[in-house]
Amino acid sequence: MLKNGTARRSESSWSSALHLMRKKDDGWRPCGDYRSLNARTIPDRYPLRNIQDFAHQLAGCNIYSKLDLVKAYNQIPVVESDIEKTAITTPFGLFEFPFMMFGLRNAAQTFQRFIDEVLQGLDFTFGYLDDILIFSHSEEEHMEHLKTLFRRLEKYGVLINTFKSILGVKEVDFLGYHISVQGTRPMETKVAAIKDFPIPKTTRELRRFLGMLNYYRRCLKDAASTQAPLLDALCGKNIKGSKPIVMTPEMLKAFEDGKSSLSDATMLAHPNPHAGLSLYTDASDKAIGAVLQQKVKNCWEPLAFFSRKLTSAQKKYSPYDRELLAIYESIKYFRFMVEARHFTVYTDHKPITFAFVTKRDNCSPRQHRYLSFISQFTTDIKHVSGCDNTVADALSRIEAISEILNYEDLANDQNSDPELQNLINKGTALRLEKIKSPEATIYCDVSTHTPRPYITPQFRRQVFSQMHNLSHPGASATAKLVSERFVWPGVRRDCKEWTKQCTDCQRSKINRHTSSPYSTFPTPSQRFSHIHMDIVGPLPLSSCYRYCLTVIDRYTRWPEAYPLEEITAETCAKTFISGWVARFGCPQKITTDRGRQFESKLFQAVSSLIGAKVTTTTSYHPQSNGMVERLHRQIKTAIRCHNNPQWTEILPLVLLGIRSAWKEDLKTSTAELVYGEPLRLPGEFFVPSPDFTADIKDFASRLRRHMANLTPRPATWHGTKTFYIPKDLQTAEYVFLRQGPATPSLEPPYSGPYKVLERGPKTFKLMVKGTESTVTIDRLKPAYLHSSGSPAYPEEITHSEKEAQAPTTDQNESTLKKTNSGRVVRFPDYYRP
Repeated sequence: MLKNGTARRSESSWSSALHLMRKKDDGWRPCGDYRSLNARTIPDRYPLRNIQDFAHQLAGCNIYSKLDLVKAYNQIPVVESDIEKTAITTPFGLFEFPFMMFGLRNAAQTFQRFIDEVLQGLDFTFGYLDDILIFSHSEEEHMEHLKTLFRRLEKYGVLINTFKSILGVKEVDFLGYHISVQGTRPMETKVAAIKDFPIPKTTRELRRFLGMLNYYRRCLKDAASTQAPLLDALCGKNIKGSKPIVMTPEMLKAFEDGKSSLSDATMLAHPNPHAGLSLYTDASDKAIGAVLQQKVKNCWEPLAFFSRKLTSAQKKYSPYDRELLAIYESIKYFRFMVEARHFTVYTDHKPITFAFVTKRDNCSPRQHRYLSFISQFTTDIKHVSGCDNTVADALSRIEAISEILNYEDLANDQNSDPELQNLINKGTALRLEKIKSPEATIYCDVSTHTPRPYITPQFRRQVFSQMHNLSHPGASATAKLVSERFVWPGVRRDCKEWTKQCTDCQRSKINRHTSSPYSTFPTPSQRFSHIHMDIVGPLPLSSCYRYCLTVIDRYTRWPEAYPLEEITAETCAKTFISGWVARFGCPQKITTDRGRQFESKLFQAVSSLIGAKVTTTTSYHPQSNGMVERLHRQIKTAIRCHNNPQWTEILPLVLLGIRSAWKEDLKTSTAELVYGEPLRLPGEFFVPSPDFTADIKDFASRLRRHMANLTPRPATWHGTKTFYIPKDLQTAEYVFLRQGPATPSLEPPYSGPYKVLERGPKTFKLMVKGTESTVTIDRLKPAYLHSSGSPAYPEEITHSEKEAQAPTTDQNESTLKKTNSGRVVRFPDYYRP
């Protein structure tokens, strides 16, 4: 660099560290660690080119060239007064650079402005930083284009790297895409690199993989649903930083499907400004999708795909609103391609086609905003049946669509079924005869008033699913429903077993909740060594207080309640230290619920500082912190009895009464366990006569003897309760988890199934949404899965996964017929009762 003049020795008062980057040819690119300098640099907002824009000028072009520049950034000189700021420190001295270096804040913007000026007016070129693409319709035209471009580059003194430049070819690789006359698709080398990407072990590696994959997102169909498990793992606590992750089978499948989807990426056509455009959109319960196409020679060619997961709020939209959202979001995404162009929107939701011909008085504000935005681009919305909207429908469908029963395939399978042939040859109570229908000739049982088709093993699970999934009846009702219409050996037994294994039924139906026997904490050997802590509130406002921090000692049952204005982690920690620790010392063990205040880093640090171990309860299981929960009920009841809205004025007297109350199980009061004698209460007329003969030392000795006789007792529970634990819970590989008490009316009471990692007498450790979670067994019930094996994923099994577990067929089956009541079996008219 000293020889060619791009570097020189410096006496600058500025200095940055040396940073070396390895190049593709195993060489090194020296640059500076200019982070401090960049923080003081005014940003240049000049825009870089959109990488996808290069395809918009390639329609009809069949010959290409690609130019690469020699050390492109080093061809831009630096203002003389600013050269000293580029100085970097090396092991052999301080150097500065008269020409622009890598790593400077505005380097990319400056060079893009320069190359845009160089290529201004040359509409047969596309320049992205130091890469220039030239495209032409013929070889003669391409030669003239190259001559014009070379003259322009010579005028500006731009040097070309001849080793990396490619001239006059039919196909070329540019910006990660392989370009030909047919269209663009991902480069094979880039695909191979992504296919060889190792399994991510941290969230940072997972983000890196998704970033590489989504560079080609516009070429990938169904990207939102394929990547959904991986994106879910980056939510919540894993949204920032680099944290280790556990790749569940569901995430591994999504990881492999993402890599394979890149191998099957669609060839995208070059946009033709004179071709007709259409936008096919669709929405499901989980995602929205769209495909933008152009019509060339009566053939539709895909230009780009779009898919996105719905947020939790958008999942609650009505079907009309979700379909409208799909149109709105897809037009926003493809705005740069459809603006000022006539195009037609196709949707399989017919009510939307009348959106612009009806009054908008009944529209919600959100619908009005969406329609107003859409009307800026098009008002031509047409209906297309779902079977003709397969591309957009596939982009939006996360759940697979089950196939209906195909009687032609059933007839072919009956001819080769050994079980059926054995029944025909040896005889059976069934009257099996061949009956001809408009679709096929199949064996049926004609012993009943309605012929019942004989179902071979390959189709039995499918028939059961179609019957049972209508309303998910019980085992006996399902067996009767199926056996009245179909027949096979053991039909009722199979239907009852499969009903037991139905994931949707297990998730949505409640038979009997698990209720395990109560456990006890070890009896503490010292006073104030084990305490329970919780927060009460929000309560009615009283003297600026709305909450209470409650603490109770497990040995003496001594209660404390500290009014709080707010329940931040800092406020709770300060109150605990100044209120409890200052008076009773540092506890050894603290039991709390899973409040965010107690799980915060601040509270954990304070607990560690005083030498206390914090133990949290399992979620939705207040029995684990029952002593302080019982204190809450006693405090609230006493305050209500006073009938005074200023509860902060009543609270001290309530606590005095609780501390002085006689406890039958302890045979003493809390105050005596703490102070060695009862407290004097308001209204006492007589006091013990003072013993003037006793001195303080004698009193202290007697107090020690008295306190030694006051021993703690385990906490008791009152009332009778029948305990119940399912017998299969201790052996089930997967379990369902009961949701919290506050769930919407149509929300399933259970979620899952989830894989069991560890078992305990009172708690299980599960894999929930990619993270380990400890829950009480009172919220669990065993999951009965299909006998073909464990589910594909340890997370919630979706409809598509259940279909994957059921026996499948290699034959082509007829398409799905949708009705308002759901997916149903299509029967030939001949077999209808």
